[in-house]
Amino acid sequence: MSSSDRITRRRALFALALVPTLMLGGCFRPMLADPANGAPGLKDRLAAISIDPVDDRVGQQVRNKLSFNLTGGDYAPPPRYTLALVTSSFADSALVDALNLTPQIDTVTLTCDFTLKDAATGKVLFKAKTNTRKSYASGLQRYATVRAQRDAENDAADVMADQIRLRLATWLADHP
Repeated sequence: MSSSDRITRRRALFALALVPTLMLGGCFRPMLADPANGAPGLKDRLAAISIDPVDDRVGQQVRNKLSFNLTGGDYAPPPRYTLALVTSSFADSALVDALNLTPQIDTVTLTCDFTLKDAATGKVLFKAKTNTRKSYASGLQRYATVRAQRDAENDAADVMADQIRLRLATWLADHP
């Protein structure tokens, strides 16, 4: 096979691979893009979610981060949806020193049940559960261990808020 035949074959394969890409290029629309017809976009619908108050510290961390994520720190429009969060936190020792039986690595597990409701009717639209784990180093210093656990809970709350926002955005994108 000559060199010119190889180049011709490569160009044909490249063109064959390029045709579907060009044909499907117009089908993609970013999830958070504003629709062309003037209807409220997904960003506006996410910002219209009002989050109910929560009782515990970790739940408040999730609520604060989620509230900022939904509005982007901007003005929130009148609520179209309400979101109820029920969080729980659990700490467990993941790694124990066999010599003196002291924990070295602990894990915080956060669980959140969330329910999205229509603000006008109170009808449940979407219900789901998510969980997040975060490990932290524990040792013989009590205050350092308590502080590390709180930092791990805060980090896990940030991750959980991102997960909830993504799940809400996915659901709202499928249910205009």
